[in-house]
Amino acid sequence: MKRVVYLFVLALIIGMVLVNLRTMRMQSVYELTCMVEEEQVLRQKIWQQQMRLSGALESPQRIKDRINELNVDVVPPSHEQEEQKP
Repeated sequence: MKRVVYLFVLALIIGMVLVNLRTMRMQSVYELTCMVEEEQVLRQKIWQQQMRLSGALESPQRIKDRINELNVDVVPPSHEQEEQKP
């Protein structure tokens, strides 16, 4: 009789441990999913900021202003350079 009770208690403890492990696994999966979603949002924000910066720094007007600030003479490409392009 003692042995049956001992085995029953042991099985109950093992069952509780398994339920606890499964719960912890589900929580970990949920947290990981949340982190992946947050990473995607952050990547999108970074990409948008890069696009805004590129647009501001590489706009034709900004390039023209920078050339004027540096007093650089702009010379159109020669015919030789145009012919070498594929």
